[in-house]
Amino acid sequence: MLLENLAIGRSVEIFVNRDEYCYHLTSKIEETSAKRLYITLIATNTRVFEFRQEDKVRIVYRDKDQIWEWADVKAGIVKKYGVKMHYFDIVDGGRSFNRRNAYRVTIDEEVMLGYYDQYGTTAKSADMQKFKLSDEASAPPAMMVPNFVKGIVRDISATGVGICSNYEFSIDDAMFFSISSNYGKLTAKAKVVRKVETNPSKNKYSNYYGCVLLQTDNKLSRHITDIQREAIKVQKQKQEEEELDKVLGRLEKGILSNSIKKQQEKKVNAHGIKGIKTVADMEQAKEKQKQQPRPKVEGIVTMDEVQEKLEKKKNDKTPQPQIEGIKTAGLK
Repeated sequence: MLLENLAIGRSVEIFVNRDEYCYHLTSKIEETSAKRLYITLIATNTRVFEFRQEDKVRIVYRDKDQIWEWADVKAGIVKKYGVKMHYFDIVDGGRSFNRRNAYRVTIDEEVMLGYYDQYGTTAKSADMQKFKLSDEASAPPAMMVPNFVKGIVRDISATGVGICSNYEFSIDDAMFFSISSNYGKLTAKAKVVRKVETNPSKNKYSNYYGCVLLQTDNKLSRHITDIQREAIKVQKQKQEEEELDKVLGRLEKGILSNSIKKQQEKKVNAHGIKGIKTVADMEQAKEKQKQQPRPKVEGIVTMDEVQEKLEKKKNDKTPQPQIEGIKTAGLK
C-alpha cells in the first residue's frame, strides 16, 4: 500500500521493541509522502516519547479487516508548519494480512489489575502520574500508590487482551497486570477500547473489557506461540484419536458381521437349507426306511411274505388234514 493512500486523521499504531519490553503507541496521521509518514507528536503528561537508535520499530495501519504493516522503520522528531511531529522513514512497500489471522489464545488466568488515579480527573492510568516540582507539595500521597482490583485475563494476543472484572473502568482507562508463563511473570499495560456488560448469573465478573496492549514483555509473543503450538498439538491428537475410533468402529463392525455370517453357516450345516438334502439327511433317511415295513401292493407277493409263510408252516404242529381217496405216506 502506498503511503500517499493513507487517510489523513486516521489512527496508526506504533510498536517499539526496546530491551525486554514492547511498547504499543497510537497516534494520528498528519501528512504522508512517498517515503515518510508524519504523525501527531506522541506525548503523555508533558513528556514526549523519545525513540532510540537501537529501537526496532514497526507501524500498523488498519483498514476494516485488512492490516498493513511496515517493519524496521526509522523514527524521529521534526518541526513542520511550526508544530513538532514524529516522523517515520519507510524503506519498503510493507505487507498486508488479515487482522483475523492474529492468533488469540484463551488463558482464563485470575490476576490483580493495578491502576493509578490521574490527579484531578476520574481517569485511570497504567503509569504513576508525574508532577511538576511546584505541584509535588499539593499532590496527595495516595496518588503515588496504585490501586488493585480483582480480574481475569480471558484471552490475549500480541496486540490485545480481553479482561473481565467487576470494577467499572471507562473507555481509555488503562491498567497493568502480570500473567504466568514458562518464562516467569510477564507484565503488561493495557488500555480499554471496548466495554461489554455480561450476565452476572452466568459469569463471575459483570464486565468484559476489550483492551489494546500498551506495553508488554518481549517474551509474551513466545508465550503465545507456545500456547498456540500446544493447542495445535492437542487438536491434532484429538483428530488422530477420532480417526482411530472410526477405523476401530469399522473393524469391529466387520468382525461382528463375519461372526454373524459364520453362525448362520453353522446353522445351515446343522439343519440344512430348505429344499436341499445334505449327505447326513440322506443317510438318516435310509436308516429310517430300513426300519419301516415295506408297503404291501395288491396282487404281488413279496419275498418277505414267502419267508414269513415258510417259517409259519415249519413251526405249525397241527396234523395235516386227510384228503378223501388219497393215502398219505406212512399209512399201512
